[in-house]
Amino acid sequence: MIKRLIQNTVISTVAFGAAAILGLIVLPVIIRTWGVTEFGLIVITRLLLPSGMLAVLDFGLSEVATQVVARAREHRDWDRVGRQLSFLTVISILLAVTSSVSIWLCAPYISVMMKVDAAHTDRFIDILHYTALANLVLIPALVWEGTVKGFERYNLLRLSEFTSTLAYVALTVWASTASVSFEIVAYIFLATLVVRALAVLVAFVTALTKKHAKFGAWTTPIRRELSHRCLLLLQGKLIGGITGPIQPFLVGLLFGPASVGIYDALVRLSRVSKVVVSLLISALLPVASRLDERGSLTTFQRLGELGLIMLPMFTLPPLAAAAILSPEIMQLWIGPLLAPYAFWMGLSFVIPICAQYLAIGGVIFLTRTEIQARLNLLMGLQLLIWAGLSAATVSVFAERAFILGQAVASLLVLPWQIETLRRALDLKLGSFLKAAGTQATILIIGSILLWIFASYIRVDSLIKLALVAATFCLTSWVAQYFLVLDERHRAVFPAIGRLMGLTPKKQLTES
Repeated sequence: MIKRLIQNTVISTVAFGAAAILGLIVLPVIIRTWGVTEFGLIVITRLLLPSGMLAVLDFGLSEVATQVVARAREHRDWDRVGRQLSFLTVISILLAVTSSVSIWLCAPYISVMMKVDAAHTDRFIDILHYTALANLVLIPALVWEGTVKGFERYNLLRLSEFTSTLAYVALTVWASTASVSFEIVAYIFLATLVVRALAVLVAFVTALTKKHAKFGAWTTPIRRELSHRCLLLLQGKLIGGITGPIQPFLVGLLFGPASVGIYDALVRLSRVSKVVVSLLISALLPVASRLDERGSLTTFQRLGELGLIMLPMFTLPPLAAAAILSPEIMQLWIGPLLAPYAFWMGLSFVIPICAQYLAIGGVIFLTRTEIQARLNLLMGLQLLIWAGLSAATVSVFAERAFILGQAVASLLVLPWQIETLRRALDLKLGSFLKAAGTQATILIIGSILLWIFASYIRVDSLIKLALVAATFCLTSWVAQYFLVLDERHRAVFPAIGRLMGLTPKKQLTES
């Protein structure tokens, strides 16, 4: 099980990392070819997809489907799985029809709300109509994808994701050289998403057929159990979404498409980095569900402890380096057009930095509804802080006020969120504070030194940028390995090597 987890994590890292790089490459192509306003219009239409703002209202269909299938791989009751997936599928179809009809009918009003100028209105409405049609496939695809995740077939998911992204980027580059209208980019994006969803549907049907699982009428206990899980996930996504994918929508309401384009460009790198980490741990949900079904409490606790200490060890240095080097990154990536806003791009990295401590705990405790409910309450507090600060500063900083509000709210609520996870995992307070404090000290001192170094050395090429960032990360990792990790944590590395066949095999325990 752990070996499969490691393999799926590597697959997710490589595949999505490549897809993310392609996505970052195409962003400046769109801005330079069609302009910031047109880019903003494209971003607004994508907010109305399951990968955008609609993710807030998807009832956690993908996550619940993953848990259902992962648990079934332990209890082997595939008839029950068929009934559970029938319920989730019906919910997804109802949600798809409701959202599609709403978007289609409200398209003219959305155009007015988003302050779309007359020259772009008709084309913007056409894009919304096609977006509504695409959702009829993309929302049910959440259940298909969650099911495939439950079977831990991440190779299929990541291959389809990379292929669709590659097709989108290639066709967008072609569109930029062919001087076509900007809406063609939106249609290309929708087409590649639908094709990917249909490929996942094939994998979904194949996986269930092999297990002889068939759709059937669900029972009242199944309906109650899944409804409870879906509503808890909806609650968390509603709260988290308001400080996430809904923000570009609010920016559009207040300032129009151009500001949406600026906002998206400023947060794109930090958002991609957050998604990369979420994909790194997405392979963990089926494993956590199976461990919980088995009652393997020791291994479950160990996973959570590694998430609070070891995941930040690896992910925080690259994020800190990107934050400090934001002026250089902005200049090399997009150019002088948005260079004056580089500080705000750096500030946006505070959000994924805080998320690193919650990433693994937030996933494994999807199996424990009481812990999930507590984390939702803290997210509600975070929402209140974000709303108050953003509202107080929006007249001064415009679209950047939302970045400020979210960064400050994330920092202020983080200690309570970490404490909730620590208590749930029954970790000793003293040893945890020592490890977390040492880790924070190393990163703060290293970041200050990097900032001083960057102010004296001109980083004007991608090679120089990579060398400086890599040196910072390597130094931070070495310092944390010796100063933060204890013998139990360091033992993980040779154990992983033995699991993957990189060192001589020894008898391994589950933990």
